[in-house]
Amino acid sequence: MLLELVRVHRGRLLTAYCLTAGGLIAALLYPLATGLAINGVLSGAYIAVLWLVGCHAAQLVLTVASKRYDTRVYTRIYGALASDIVDRSRTDGLEPARVAARVALSREYTVFLEEDVPRILYAGIALIVSLSALAFLEPSLALACLALGLPLLLIGRWLGRRSSFLNKGLNNRLENEVGLLAHGSESKVRRHFTALAGWRIKLSDAESTAFGLMEILVIVLFVIALWQVGTADKSPQAGDVFAIFSYLWRFVESLDQIPILIQKIAKLKDLNRRLASVVA
Repeated sequence: MLLELVRVHRGRLLTAYCLTAGGLIAALLYPLATGLAINGVLSGAYIAVLWLVGCHAAQLVLTVASKRYDTRVYTRIYGALASDIVDRSRTDGLEPARVAARVALSREYTVFLEEDVPRILYAGIALIVSLSALAFLEPSLALACLALGLPLLLIGRWLGRRSSFLNKGLNNRLENEVGLLAHGSESKVRRHFTALAGWRIKLSDAESTAFGLMEILVIVLFVIALWQVGTADKSPQAGDVFAIFSYLWRFVESLDQIPILIQKIAKLKDLNRRLASVVA
């Protein structure tokens, strides 16, 4: 279903994502431009400040344009999707309560396109830009970041399996919520919300566990970085040190998106299974 949405609205989505990616690239180049400006000012080459000004101006223009365009695109996509689901559900003879529940669940698709795809873009672009900048500034740190790949892959695999199971249980509850609220007894409604809380707590626990394991790796990475900078044969310039640690933070921020994105994808897979027959 998600692929069908992308196919139908590919032109608008491509424009939205190009604007988003442009703003992200400008923002991710900001630490490098700042480092060049610092080194230039310290050495008397004040013209280097133009790198910083140009980068910030590009980020500002692209980000403002992206925000204005995004609102128009995603609200229209959701309106078209929700109308289609209502029409097809009524044709299939589904009761109104289930139709309303499925329309509410379908909102997750546009949320994914509007919020999570940009997160994926940020994570991917940040990884590429950060590793490239670190390879230029301090190659050994770029290799240390790459070495984190295997443990991160194992953590992500565990979280993906756990999230698939938990989202299935949560969505089972949500799909029947409208009917239960309309006709269920007080005790059933109370048990329903208690169960919902339980599923959401388990999802949050899984995400926080993955996040905690990743942060342990981050601590190791920063210890290595501090040791590398402190023991270098040639003292690095102030701007280089700023850029190195800025890009390490960008690398870490991109990693922080992974648990959230894994859970979102697991949720969409379960929704796709439920709604596939409706939009087929």
